[in-house]
Amino acid sequence: MNMHGIVQPQPFTDEAQPEDRPSRLYELLRIYRWFLLIVILPTLLVAVYFFLIASNQYESRADYVVRRTDSTVQSGDGFAQLLGFNLSGSATTPESHLVSDYLLSHDAVARLRKEDQLVERFRRPGTDWLSRLWSADPTPEKLLSYYGGKVAIKEDADTGISELHVHAFAPEDAYAINRKLLALGEERINQLNERTFHDEVASAARDLDESSNALSVAQEVLTSFRKGHADIDPEGSGKAQIGLVSTLTESLVAARARLHAMDGVIGPNAPQYRAAAGQVRALEAQVAGQSNRIAGSGPSIASSLGDYENLVIRRENAARRYAAVAAQYDHARAEAARKQLYLVRVVEPNMPVKSLFPESTKIVLTVFFGLVLAYGIGWLLLAGVREHSI
Repeated sequence: MNMHGIVQPQPFTDEAQPEDRPSRLYELLRIYRWFLLIVILPTLLVAVYFFLIASNQYESRADYVVRRTDSTVQSGDGFAQLLGFNLSGSATTPESHLVSDYLLSHDAVARLRKEDQLVERFRRPGTDWLSRLWSADPTPEKLLSYYGGKVAIKEDADTGISELHVHAFAPEDAYAINRKLLALGEERINQLNERTFHDEVASAARDLDESSNALSVAQEVLTSFRKGHADIDPEGSGKAQIGLVSTLTESLVAARARLHAMDGVIGPNAPQYRAAAGQVRALEAQVAGQSNRIAGSGPSIASSLGDYENLVIRRENAARRYAAVAAQYDHARAEAARKQLYLVRVVEPNMPVKSLFPESTKIVLTVFFGLVLAYGIGWLLLAGVREHSI
């Protein structure tokens, strides 16, 4: 008894006549019809397409790694130390994922479409209809979907190296797209660096400008005060004035002592006595006048010195704040510089020479064995159903 789709061994004799061969061939085709339709025919169609019709595709590959300025290496070989990543654990950074996502995003596709004739490169004359980009003006979504089948990025979690693979129908197209993508990645890194630098330094720079302006205003007010009082150093002038009063006072005390010594010895009308008395009166007038300049009811050194000292204190406070903010600004700049990112090209894009895709033999064999497996599973299910129906 013959099962559906399975050939039972038949005795073969040399007595079969030539006129029986067509009928035998028909019988074989009838017995194997489902296997031929499900397995052989699709495999033949796939083989015809990939071996005779499918256009050659060329691959350009480049390797890169994204690292920080402050990257440190705990262990690893010399090459890893040169690139600045760690082989002791996962070296893949969020920045690497960011660059990969950007290069596979609609933003990168739009840039390539505008600046690098992406659509035209995927519609080269002579490209087979199934492989090429069908529309000359595709929607961004369709172009992104097609682009995703031609560009791939593989990230190595151990080394942090990302592999950029680009497929195209001409070697120069694959090479040009690969180079443009690396340039876009570097541009994106630079934009991130600028944003990071701005976020880190902008606030400190504003504080530095404010403190610098405050210091300038304090210095201008102090200078105006000095000009208005015609005194470059009121504090020094006050000390000098106090010293002068002290000297005059000492002279006054000495003159009074001499005058007191003359009492009872020389008459008040004596020339010497009148001279000594005049000297005492003159010194008293000078002491009174100079003392009034120091702390009188009108404009005095004491009042102006108080204002001057307040201005000096304001300037010193502004100078200290400026020094502190300047140190903070320098620290912010150093931190921003430490966080700078770099896209290091480990392997430059290559100009492909030989077509490596599509992998026709691999694809045809995969289709064949896949269909055989599906056919076998289907036959077993059908045989089980028949067995239970008996």
